Parts: sequence; C-alpha cells; structure tokens
Amino acid sequence: MWAGLQALLASGARGTHLVARLSKQLCSQAGSRVTIFALSSGHGKCGVAVIRTSGPASGPALLRLMARLELPRPRTATLSLILDPDSSEPLDRGLVLWFPGPHSFTGEDCAELHVHGGPAVVSGVLQALGPGPRGGLHRLQ
Repeated sequence: MWAGLQALLASGARGTHLVARLSKQLCSQAGSRVTIFALSSGHGKCGVAVIRTSGPASGPALLRLMARLELPRPRTATLSLILDPDSSEPLDRGLVLWFPGPHSFTGEDCAELHVHGGPAVVSGVLQALGPGPRGGLHRLQ
C-alpha cells in the first residue's frame, strides 16, 4: 500500500492535489479512514510553508498544536501560536485554517498550518504532528 503512495509522491505531484490524491488512494486501499499529513508547499527555504492534514484525526491534531478546546471557525484564517503538544514549547506563530468534511478539498476533515518557511520551523511542526522521516507523506497515529 505505502509503495504505491510513495510512487505517486515520487511522480512529482505536489500541493493540494497531492494531499487529495494520496488521501483518496490511501483510504480506498486501506479500507478504513486514516489521517495523513504532508508539507504541501515546496521544500527548502521559503517565506511561508503550508502543512496540510486530511482525515478524521485532523481536528484533534489541530487542537493539540493550538492548545485550544475549540476548533477555529471553518474556512477562516486564524492567527495562532503553534505549540509542541508534548513540551508546550512554542514552535511558531502562524495562520491556521480548519476545513470540516465533506466541504473540503478531499471531502474529509482537513487542516492547514501556514508557518514560517525556515527548515527548523517546518521540521518542528512536522515532528509535532507525528513520528517518521521528514519529507513526503506521513500518517497520523
């Protein structure tokens, strides 16, 4: 299953289309609903990096990173402190968007984190979302 997803990733698909295609392919192959996340903007140094999640654990993951009890208003950019859920250490201050399914680009619950694009910030946010190698597609546990 993951080999096919990694092949799709290696094909050069990027951004929203990558997350949507991978989410649909993974869910159809797995026969269950899983949550994935990935850096959606380009790799390397940039002004702003976009990290997207798609799947049923997107809301809880967003709440953990924001240290809030309620999700932000749907489809509204909210400036938020983004925290490491284990240490409560601030990772960045960025824009957070919540897209509840089925009214999202994948049809599932989705979240976007628009953070500063430096490699340390991007790596910190990806690590806070879940374990695994950096770069590419990840599965929320």
